Amino acid sequence: MSFVASAPHETRGDLLYAEYGSSPYWAVRQLYNHIDGGLSKLEVEIPRHEEDGTETWVVSLGFHQSGLSPRESDTVNTLLEYDINAYGEGERKLPVCVQPRLAWSDENRPDSVPAALGPATNVKLQNVVNLELDEIPHVFKWVMRRVCEQVGFDWSRKYFTEEPHKFSTLTQHERYLRIDREQAQKLVRRDGVFMKLFMLCADIEGSHIVYDSNNEDVVGFNHQLRLDRSAIEELFSNSQHRPRGLQLKHYHPQYVRTEANGDPLYHPKLGALYKKNLNRDQAVPWSERHDLVADLEEKLMNVLSWADIPTQPGMWFVPDDHFDASASDRTVALWDDPTPQIEASQESVIMRTFSRLTDSDRDVLEHLALTDGGRSVSELKDETGWSSTTIHRVLRRLSGLLEEDGRVVTWVSSKIAQEVRELVSIADDVVDSVAARIENVLNVDPRDLERSGRALQNWLNRYGAEVVAGMNDRSERVRIRVRTVLTQSKNSAATGEYLPDVLEEGHRAWCDAGLDSRRFLNAIITYDQAYGPIQNTVARKHL
Repeated sequence: MSFVASAPHETRGDLLYAEYGSSPYWAVRQLYNHIDGGLSKLEVEIPRHEEDGTETWVVSLGFHQSGLSPRESDTVNTLLEYDINAYGEGERKLPVCVQPRLAWSDENRPDSVPAALGPATNVKLQNVVNLELDEIPHVFKWVMRRVCEQVGFDWSRKYFTEEPHKFSTLTQHERYLRIDREQAQKLVRRDGVFMKLFMLCADIEGSHIVYDSNNEDVVGFNHQLRLDRSAIEELFSNSQHRPRGLQLKHYHPQYVRTEANGDPLYHPKLGALYKKNLNRDQAVPWSERHDLVADLEEKLMNVLSWADIPTQPGMWFVPDDHFDASASDRTVALWDDPTPQIEASQESVIMRTFSRLTDSDRDVLEHLALTDGGRSVSELKDETGWSSTTIHRVLRRLSGLLEEDGRVVTWVSSKIAQEVRELVSIADDVVDSVAARIENVLNVDPRDLERSGRALQNWLNRYGAEVVAGMNDRSERVRIRVRTVLTQSKNSAATGEYLPDVLEEGHRAWCDAGLDSRRFLNAIITYDQAYGPIQNTVARKHL
C-alpha cells in the first residue's frame, strides 16, 4: 500500500563542524571584515540538491555580540556571531548563525558546549523553512561558496563539506500534509480525533497533555494537541521508533481564505511537530534525522487513518509549493485505532460499577457529577447525609471511578467523568442495554473492518445498533434497530441519549462510509424510550 509523502516545514537545531576546528569560524570573521561588516540581498545561484539545474537564493549578512569570552591566546577582545539569512524559491528560508566553539578551559566553557568537544564551528539553525533536512547543509555550503565568489573573498572549498559532528542535534522539526478542508473537519470537530486523543490521554499519570483549540476565523483555524512521551507510549506502544513527544497541529494561514478559487491555502495543514521541550529537554541527534522524519510521517498517517481519511495519494490532499501529494518511499506502519479500545475499557469500568451501585454510591456519584470533582469528604457528608465512614466505603467500592488525594475526591480520568455525567441518571433497567453495547465495542477488532466503513461500524457499535434491512438491497427501505435508550427531549431530566444528536452522528458516519445520504434520511429507525415501548421514526424528520 502506498502512503502520501509529507513535506518539511520548520526546523531548528545545531550543526557542528569539527574536522577543521574553529578555522571556518575565523574565516567567516575575515569574510565580514572583507565586506565591511555585512551586505544585503545578494543574489546567488546554487546547485539544486539531488536535482539538475540551479536555484536562486537571496542572501543578507549581519552580526551581533556573542556574549562568549575569547581565550587568552586569541587576538580579539570580543567574539561575534554571524547571522546569515538566505531566501530561496517559494518561501524557502535558511536563517543560520555561525558561532565559535573554542577549546575553552573548564572555568569559562559555556554550559551549551559539550565538555568532550574540542575546537569547532557551530551553525545554529534559527528557523529553517521548507527545506528537507539533508538539503540544509547542502544549501549552506553552497551559499557560502557563492557569496565569497561574488565578493571576491578567498574561501576554502573544504569548509562545511564534511558530515556534521556526532554532537549535532535537532531541537525542532515539523512535517505536514495539506488536506481538503471538508475532510480535515474529521480531525477537529467535536467528536474528531484530536478531542478523542486528548480525552483519552489527558489523565495519564506523569504526563503533560495540552489541547489548544482556536476557532476565531474558521473552525479549525489553529488547533494544537501537545502529546508528551508518556502519551505517545500509550498510543503507539508497538511502534519501532523510540517514543518522542510531539505536537499535532491543524491550522490555516493568518488570513483565512473564504473561497477556494484554486488557492491551496483555502485548505488547512495537518502537521506533526517534534519539539525538544516535549521530550524532557532532549534533542534528536543529527544522525537520527531520517528516523525522526519516518517517525513523524508514521504519526501523521495513523492520525489520518484513525480519522477515516485515506492515507494514499488522492483528491483528499491538496498540493502546494512544497507539498506535492506524491507517494512516499518510506515504510509506514498503521496501528489499530486506540480510541475504541481505551474508550470501551473505561466505559466497561463505569458499567460494571453502575450495575452494583448502592444508594450511598449513587448519591455520591450524583453530587460529584454536578461538579468537576474536587469535593472533600466532609463536603460530601454534608451534601449527601451519609456519614464519613459510609463515604469512605463508597470510595473503596468506586475506586475504578473515583480516587481520594489529600482528602479531596476526584475523578480517575476526565473521560470517566464525562461518561458518568451522561449515565448517572439512567435508570437501572437501562444498564444491561448500555453494558451490552459497550461489550460489543470491546469485542470488535478494527482489523476486520473495511476502512471506508469503520466510522459507520463504530457508530453502530456505540449505540448497540444494527441495519436489519435494506443494506444490500437498494429496492428495500433501510431499517435500523438502535438498542440504546433514546429521547426526543432536551430536558436535562430526560433519560437516555438525545435522538437528533444520535441520528446526526449516524448520518455523518453513513456518508463518511460512502453510502447514499438519501437512504439514511429515509430510513426507519426503531429505538427504545425510557419507561416506554419501542418507538419508530423516520431519520429525516430529526435531521
